[in-house]
Amino acid sequence: METILVACETIEDEITRVLKENSLSYPVIWLEGGLHNNPDNLRARMVEVFEQADGRCEKLLVSLGYCGGGVSELKTGNYLTVLPLVDDCISLLLGSMKARSEASKTATYFLTDGWMRHENNVIRSYQKTIERYGEKRADRINKLMLKNYKRFGMVKTGCYDLDKAAEAVKPLAEKMGMSIEAIPSDRTWLELLVTGPHDDPELFLTLPPNSPLDFDDWCALLMGHSSAAAEAGLVADQLSEADLLKREP
Repeated sequence: METILVACETIEDEITRVLKENSLSYPVIWLEGGLHNNPDNLRARMVEVFEQADGRCEKLLVSLGYCGGGVSELKTGNYLTVLPLVDDCISLLLGSMKARSEASKTATYFLTDGWMRHENNVIRSYQKTIERYGEKRADRINKLMLKNYKRFGMVKTGCYDLDKAAEAVKPLAEKMGMSIEAIPSDRTWLELLVTGPHDDPELFLTLPPNSPLDFDDWCALLMGHSSAAAEAGLVADQLSEADLLKREP
């Protein structure tokens, strides 16, 4: 019986690199980018994944963080389940919650090429808003969305062309008066998830077969480490397009 890896498409480049460098050929179940924007949708997809993995593996590696509660209130199948004790994939790519906190001392909107390809991110949203409302109104809407941020942080994972990705961000950054800066990555935690061992309780949540995955499992993480957004005094903007339009000056 084999190990199966579950991962979000947004970190496909990094996962693929780690597997290749370690000569591993685990089957990967890719989760659609953007699911974490709606925890209920992510939770429903994870129910499907847990059911699909039953009878197919002895160990399921889940490369997800808490992701707004999208992986809580679930039950695993008849296999060992391992998850990193992290808030989301950005912290995983940076190597630690502390690194995320340090990088966020300057209010940062984090991006990678994978997020830009697969995620309904601010760059793609800006283009759609221009098409729908015109450039001037799109600028006003995005200034509301990004009012708390000072820079775009391109996570330098070494798995994509950083200069090319930054060029795609540049037009919006200039409009919003934000800088674009490379943020060092550390793939050690991600690599350890893929290769093991998983015996450090501060890094991994390891669940025996047929275990509940409850909110309580994440309490130490959430109470002991403030998220990067909270550390920088930011709140993820979940306002609808209609709300943003109402707020326009």
